[in-house]
Amino acid sequence: MDEMQALLDDLYLVCQPIMLCSHTNNSIDGYEILLRSRKLCAFPEKMFLWFIEKEERNSKLMAYYFRELKKLIASHRNTKLSLNLHPKQLQHPSTWGFLDSISLMRKNVSIELTEHYCAFDPAEGADMLQTYISKLKTKDFSLAIDDIGSGQNNFELVTKNIQNIHTIKVSLLNFRNLNEEVTFHFLNSWLTLSNHYNLKLIVEGVESESISNKLKNLGMVYQQGYYHGKGQVLC
Repeated sequence: MDEMQALLDDLYLVCQPIMLCSHTNNSIDGYEILLRSRKLCAFPEKMFLWFIEKEERNSKLMAYYFRELKKLIASHRNTKLSLNLHPKQLQHPSTWGFLDSISLMRKNVSIELTEHYCAFDPAEGADMLQTYISKLKTKDFSLAIDDIGSGQNNFELVTKNIQNIHTIKVSLLNFRNLNEEVTFHFLNSWLTLSNHYNLKLIVEGVESESISNKLKNLGMVYQQGYYHGKGQVLC
């Protein structure tokens, strides 16, 4: 067994629920797919960055995702799944080949663009990320912008792509040092924007019933976080 295959064999996927909350009950709207390492019992960040650095290694990772997605969908045909992509991966042909290979899964699988900075080749042009986002739209994938306000996933990116995106995600973890009232006023601005442009707003980092209920009362009904459930292997 080669080294790369040994690393792949260490990986597994968990799914964290995204909830649709109401005053009578909370129901699972879908799941975010999260990558985990058996050895680390956590996201293997260094390993992941190593895989996506080069096209050859990224192609192996994409093949792994394809196999695992097929298994998930075969046993959960009516379940909505959100798959994270690092901006760096959009530079690799193997990522686009992977997206083509799951085109028939678009009903189940949406794409979540993570907030990580990525230095694109100047020869590709300053707006290469914009081009990639538009390309995802042409392939009919629903696209979420993750962790708004962190990394390169800022207000400008959202406003330039209003017509290309389906969902925006805001994490409460970024507001831990702020007054709660200020936080909710800030979140309400994103809710106003999402309602006006028919976007789904998901609030992440919900860790208590109290916070969940306050968000619900403000109309922020799509929620994700440890209060609603940690990532688990879907049986």
